[in-house]
Amino acid sequence: MNCDKAITEVYSFLDGELTAVRRSKIEWHLRKCPPCADSFHFEERLMLLVKRSCAGDEEIPSELFDRLRALLHQETAEGTAGE
Repeated sequence: MNCDKAITEVYSFLDGELTAVRRSKIEWHLRKCPPCADSFHFEERLMLLVKRSCAGDEEIPSELFDRLRALLHQETAEGTAGE
């Protein structure tokens, strides 16, 4: 597992949509790669914040997740471009 693959699967990982084997591979990578672990923890905190902010009877609009994913992906790409 490399960083690109781990980051690509961040939302599937956090949403519990991965197989046990895939999840284990990402968990192993996160233990060995602090930058990826930081990114995953940021995404996790962001998801929790959005869920709490949108709590109630309303569902979180899918457009909001799509926009956040695009922005975070752009931010990640820009952050790794200078390394």
